Amino acid sequence: MTVSTSDAVNAVERRLKAAGIPEARLEAQILLSLATGKPRSHVAAGLVGSLSAEQQKRLEALINARIQRTPLAYLRGTQEFFGLEFLVTPATLIPRPETELLVERGIVCLRQTSHPPVFADIGTGSGCIAISLLKHIPEAFALGVDIAADALSIALQNARRHQVAERFALLRGDKLSALKPHRFALIVSNPPYIPSAEIGTLQPEVRYHEPRHALDGGPDGLTFHRVLVEQARHLLAPNGWLLVEVAWGQAPQVQALFEEAGYSQIEVLHDLASVERAVCGQITGCWASPNFALQQTRHRG
Repeated sequence: MTVSTSDAVNAVERRLKAAGIPEARLEAQILLSLATGKPRSHVAAGLVGSLSAEQQKRLEALINARIQRTPLAYLRGTQEFFGLEFLVTPATLIPRPETELLVERGIVCLRQTSHPPVFADIGTGSGCIAISLLKHIPEAFALGVDIAADALSIALQNARRHQVAERFALLRGDKLSALKPHRFALIVSNPPYIPSAEIGTLQPEVRYHEPRHALDGGPDGLTFHRVLVEQARHLLAPNGWLLVEVAWGQAPQVQALFEEAGYSQIEVLHDLASVERAVCGQITGCWASPNFALQQTRHRG
């Protein structure tokens, strides 16, 4: 039995609404687009013919997954970030628009540095932050660190996809322990920052499907920030920058951590909604000669 696209959109919309999913009409069109391989605009305009049996089968699987609150980005397999398209899977956090603020400030930091523009991305996930920086700073090299081997595999695929793999080394490790003995002009991170007790209050798409280790920031959400702020000051080149994302309301506490650790030029950064979204600071002092030979390091796995 064939099913017209318009009938399918209406039927899917009803099922999504019944499951309590917002914007059910839009999402129904997106699921039809994924099932048929046609642009959503064609689906919305009724330019797609009747669904084949195979397309109906794919659509049913997509509907069931979405009703179980699998995020659309995981169903698509991609997410746009900073004008680029990134592969994403349940092994990686889904890139979000507010994180683009880290890329914007990171570009400024790397263009201002008097050192080679070598930086580290801690908790790299899909690699979206590091790869976006590498695309805008052609002379830069990056080291991406993540505890999850599956995430590193996706980051490597994204690096190849965007033709920066030769400038992007990947290491499996916990926090900054994998960085020694390198020195960096910039260390950037979107660390876990949700207090453990609040994980259960997040949207089902987040709490059931995105990687817990990329969300859970400990009792007050700042466990990883404390480690980053303390350890980064021993890994940054003179006048190097540390740049970290924070949750709403955390900026004053993170700013205090920067101050206690001896950073200077500390600044709280606001997103387009005027929400305090990131903190950056500069470390001064004289260290041993930095080791910038990251191009010799390669991810294995």
